[in-house]
Amino acid sequence: MLTLVARLRRSGRSQQFASAFVARIASAVLGFVMLLVASRLLTTYEYGVYVFLFTLGSGLGLIAAFGQQNLVLKHYRAQDGVTPHNDGLVRYNLGWLTVALAVMVGLSAVVFVAEGSLPDPYHRLHLACAFAGVFALAEYLQSYFRVHGRIWLALLPREVVWRGACSVLLWGASLAGLLTGATAAMEIVLGLLLVMTLYQIGHLAALHGWDCWRGGFRHPQKAPAWRGESLIFTANNVMVAVTAYLETVIVGAVLGMEQAAFYFVALRYATLVNLPSAAIDTVSMPMIASHFQAGDREGAQRLVGRLSLASFAISSAGAVVMAIGAPLALTLFKPDFAAHTDVLMVLSLSSVVTAFFGPGASLLTIGGGERYILVSNAVMFSAYAVLLCLVAVPFGILGVAVANVGWTIVINLVLARWVRANWNVDSRATAFFTRRRPPAPASLQPAAQAAE
Repeated sequence: MLTLVARLRRSGRSQQFASAFVARIASAVLGFVMLLVASRLLTTYEYGVYVFLFTLGSGLGLIAAFGQQNLVLKHYRAQDGVTPHNDGLVRYNLGWLTVALAVMVGLSAVVFVAEGSLPDPYHRLHLACAFAGVFALAEYLQSYFRVHGRIWLALLPREVVWRGACSVLLWGASLAGLLTGATAAMEIVLGLLLVMTLYQIGHLAALHGWDCWRGGFRHPQKAPAWRGESLIFTANNVMVAVTAYLETVIVGAVLGMEQAAFYFVALRYATLVNLPSAAIDTVSMPMIASHFQAGDREGAQRLVGRLSLASFAISSAGAVVMAIGAPLALTLFKPDFAAHTDVLMVLSLSSVVTAFFGPGASLLTIGGGERYILVSNAVMFSAYAVLLCLVAVPFGILGVAVANVGWTIVINLVLARWVRANWNVDSRATAFFTRRRPPAPASLQPAAQAAE
């Protein structure tokens, strides 16, 4: 661990890691304040509807980004002398995102017209569609500024300022008698996210010019390859979004909005345990990507092993703290939430498992394993979706949480297999001890060249 810290200081990355940790911690705290404020100001049912719309909009937004947040992370070059390549890539990214925004706005309009015949809460789905369009832009801009190493600009607007401002405005709207339910809450959240996204767009335009939004698909040399990768990334993001948000949607649809409200809160608490992984990934993925681009498997292994161990150690300590404070933490939202402390413990275990396996899924998206992760997710998720439907009714939200742990273990084992087979990189926390001495250099597998 001391070696890692010393290396970061020498490389100048320590400031970026510190910024990422501070921003991620602030994001988590403010996210919970935002949830807490909404839970106190809304009835349990309206809070459940708010959670339902927010979750659905976030999932749709991740899909609507069309994989451009992954494409820019994989192909953007930090070296000098590649400005035409970077400008062309950003122009191509924004072309896809323009289409995404138009589709989401159009879908929101269509749904708004058709909602009159739908029961509550489904007659408010136009808000989720509009939120998805803005969320897709915000997701891309976060990845773009991560590549530049501008961590504050990547994380501060959406992760910190937006969440804090939402809490203040929700409370203010309630005092003014304007917070009448989930609809008003979503409108406030959507409007503020749009403001933060426009702020980031201004910084992007300062680097690439306002005309970077025109002619997005004109890049004859790279466009065919980028288009293929974009489609694969999009399909993968469908799997990621469904995996991340389907549980809450199923709980709401099958067990009721009140149960969905609790499960959403429990998931957010569980993400605190995985916060170190998120912060480390924020800064480290561009670093790992540069090793992959250079074909430096040994350098990637050393970096991944150290970061995975650090992430797992901190996450394990966080799970212990969560186990002690869970009842009180849940009571902050609703007194009856404390009765489901066991569900939070199970979800925290899932976060620890994720931290143990390190950035396995991310390594596939930048290392040429996009097709493998897509097929694996499609096959595994089919079984997982069926399992969720089977356990939700007889076993309730605890059964859904246990299924989440099983899914996390299985899918991480499957993804780790590809990384070891094609890059001979072990992303697990134990790799710090088992791969301290890299083996003799070997020729890279064909998939290595796919990482450029």
